[in-house]
Amino acid sequence: MVRLVISLIFAIFLLIFASQNMHGTAVRFVFGEAVEMPLILALAGAFIAGFALAIFYFIIRTGSKKPDRDIDY
Repeated sequence: MVRLVISLIFAIFLLIFASQNMHGTAVRFVFGEAVEMPLILALAGAFIAGFALAIFYFIIRTGSKKPDRDIDY
């Protein structure tokens, strides 16, 4: 029940944040022209890209570890 209330409060704050950041902004990539989009989409894209990079790094990091064979149970 507490988890549900906290989730609802978080969702309400997220909706308020999104509604306050709906004005357009120009996003410029390295090459090409600026793209006009709502600020919340630019923020969400940056968040998703950072999350994907962190997950990719975690997968690469844990996949390259060799298991220790000298463990006594």
